[in-house]
Amino acid sequence: MNQSQEEDVQKLIRLKRHESPPPEYFENFLEEFQTRQRGELLKQSSFGLFRDRVATWYREQGSVKWVAGAGAAYAGVMAAVFMWPSGNPTKMDDPNMKPASYQPNKGTPLPTVDFPKIENSGSSSTTLREF
Repeated sequence: MNQSQEEDVQKLIRLKRHESPPPEYFENFLEEFQTRQRGELLKQSSFGLFRDRVATWYREQGSVKWVAGAGAAYAGVMAAVFMWPSGNPTKMDDPNMKPASYQPNKGTPLPTVDFPKIENSGSSSTTLREF
């Protein structure tokens, strides 16, 4: 920077030192700033806002996110190991192993109970209820 440019800059700085914004600028600054921030938020999509909040949350977590990620990866690997089918499926050659079946006994009726009549229940006195 040569001498004349340096002097010009110093003059400009001296002039700017005496300039100040009007008092209304400081009074309305916070309100205008918040309005401008809210306006920028409204321009983003809801997915974009969600993504930003999730990213901020992870950024604030620090090293916890690495521990959580490693734990989730470990849980996924262990689930895959335990759920992986084995090479030899269960064979039905053993005579003691039979598939389970249920055949209800149709000869014995279910027990019935005759409850006493209750006011405002809407049921008749001959209503039988099964258990």
